[in-house]
Amino acid sequence: MLILDRLGDACGASEDEPPTAVRVIQAQRKLAKLDFLVRNPDYLADQIITACEEGRLTRDRLLDARAVLEEREPELHTYRMLRNKHGAYESMNNALAVLRHPGLIKVVRAGKSSDTHVRRRDYYLLSTGAAFAERLRNEVPVLAWYDQQVLYVRMVTEGMSAEQLKALQYEHAEYAGTPVGQIIAGIAERVRARLAVALEREGLA
Repeated sequence: MLILDRLGDACGASEDEPPTAVRVIQAQRKLAKLDFLVRNPDYLADQIITACEEGRLTRDRLLDARAVLEEREPELHTYRMLRNKHGAYESMNNALAVLRHPGLIKVVRAGKSSDTHVRRRDYYLLSTGAAFAERLRNEVPVLAWYDQQVLYVRMVTEGMSAEQLKALQYEHAEYAGTPVGQIIAGIAERVRARLAVALEREGLA
């Protein structure tokens, strides 16, 4: 729900949207790629470093990468995912059902279906879900870690498509080389070394 609330696109551009929808993430693939970054702080930190080096983020955002790696206990908040033939994936049905049943989100099939094309699923956060997300922020302090993590993901992925996110993740040998059906390996130590070099170079160490 926090991913939809913070990372979803604003609704209002399509007549096909549920009437109370406020945010949407189009396609399960994109939702899965964003979920991967929330659940894997080491990959998230590495993506922040890359964005700083490419000029998409200012150099001071390297301090956010350091916060993700050093101040936010990534080893306690990492939830590794299995690799399938399309990359990181975990069935979302149970988690989504918890949100769908009380009317917080709605999942809608979009696009045409044929023998060679699987219809896209779009994930809508409804106004009731947005209100509940805000209530959780105010009343459940333990969720602050996840909410901030989603904000870091938004910072580094805003405007990116599912294909762009996939390409960035496949740049890692550990990710690309994980056999189908196996847990995708972590990259924390390599990223810490890379971050140390970047901080030193920018005078932020």
